[in-house]
Amino acid sequence: MGQLVAALAEQVDVTRTIVAFALIMARVMAIVLLVPFLGGKNAPTEVKMGVGMTLTMIIWPTAMATLTGPVPISPIGFLLMMMKETFVGLVIGFVASKVFYTVEIAGQLIDILRGANQIQLQVPEIEERSSAFGAMQFQLLLTLIIALDLHHPFFYSLFESFRVVPLNDWPHFHAGFKPFVDFSARITADVLFIAVLLAMPVGIVTLIIETAFGLMNRVAPQINAYFMAMPAKVLAGCIVFFLAFDMVVETMLTHARDMLAHVATVIELLG
Repeated sequence: MGQLVAALAEQVDVTRTIVAFALIMARVMAIVLLVPFLGGKNAPTEVKMGVGMTLTMIIWPTAMATLTGPVPISPIGFLLMMMKETFVGLVIGFVASKVFYTVEIAGQLIDILRGANQIQLQVPEIEERSSAFGAMQFQLLLTLIIALDLHHPFFYSLFESFRVVPLNDWPHFHAGFKPFVDFSARITADVLFIAVLLAMPVGIVTLIIETAFGLMNRVAPQINAYFMAMPAKVLAGCIVFFLAFDMVVETMLTHARDMLAHVATVIELLG
């Protein structure tokens, strides 16, 4: 009888271990699917699974040390906890990926202002087509984050999320659910605002060119000012962008660091 009880206890421990691993991986995989520097949407399934399992094994000791009780192994309990882990992962992944969509939209705005938005390139990380400047700015930000080790603070926040919201507990929203919703809405609204700011130098130059050629057309209607302005806007847009390249990079890095702060904030709001 004692051997049977011991065998059952061992089986329960194995089950809890498997369930805990699955719950950690649910949170991690939701993040891997959304965050471009961890894989994004278009990375091969084998790569995403490999990254997810590797991160899960690294996070395992921290996640188990923060448990406030046993991990539920009942079907309903496991399903509810799996939904909770996926939700937490999606929230973190959404906040972390926001800055990439911001610079990509800014690039598209630049190409629209230059009149060169007909050129479309594939952005592999998000499985979408974008303009030339949109794709370039997306890849530039991705390179800057990896090259400057800005992904390290993100990993710290990921570990911290298992302390704030343990595997066997729920988000408590101690600050209230409304601050969480307000914060999510604000950072979503900031996407367009920041994108317009990034595209502003090119926008000002193209406005000046449009105005100049418009006045020229009024003075000499026989000149086809519209078609003359098109190559001027394309060239001037490129020149201004590269003249302001240092400012663009600094702005990207500023918002990348803001993204890391936003990830830490949203995790605290979940707790």
